[in-house]
Amino acid sequence: MSLSLRRPALAGIVLVSNVLIACTEVPPMAPQPNPPPETGAVVTEPIAPATGWADILGPVSAPENWQVEPCVNEVLLCVEANGDLIGSVERFSLSLDDANLQGGAPVTEESRRQFLQAWVADHYVALESDRKTGNPTLTFTSEPPQDIAIGSLPGLRYGYTITHPNGALFDRGIGYVTTDGNLVHVFVTGVISGDPSGSFSDEAAVEAFEPHLDTIIQGLRL
Repeated sequence: MSLSLRRPALAGIVLVSNVLIACTEVPPMAPQPNPPPETGAVVTEPIAPATGWADILGPVSAPENWQVEPCVNEVLLCVEANGDLIGSVERFSLSLDDANLQGGAPVTEESRRQFLQAWVADHYVALESDRKTGNPTLTFTSEPPQDIAIGSLPGLRYGYTITHPNGALFDRGIGYVTTDGNLVHVFVTGVISGDPSGSFSDEAAVEAFEPHLDTIIQGLRL
């Protein structure tokens, strides 16, 4: 679960500028400082979406002899059993615009729930399409999203299972999604083939940790 940002390449512009300077034999001008802002103007820096666990993790819950704490990679919550890493939970955030759903920002409780339901439905479609593109024989089964508090915010818990034709498990995902009106916050884990981030080593570990994860999600400082 990662997002990438692409910026236009400027190599061609730099190359043309250098050629023009060489042909005219005019020495390049020294870089000029940016003009100061007008009096009273407010200069703001873009705010990067928060993605770490350390700033929001509240009380933790886990089976006996299990440990739960933020990983070195701040977007992952590490889950260990008797000191051995067995899984992780991934957190990421995106702006409402990046969610790419029609309609304005949700401002009421009902519009927020409708927004989250649309996000989950869109996510299911994308997941099924992605997995079946790689293997058309897979069967995708989604779970109806359930209301759950994510910290102090209303949210949805969703899940899905993907199996081979013989019934063997391919993927099982568990996710939580909410919005604070500016960002969409997503937390995801499961047994996810080919994706070591936000996943567990086996389904038994997921089932043992699942009720504790609900408790952790409800206790987040959001």
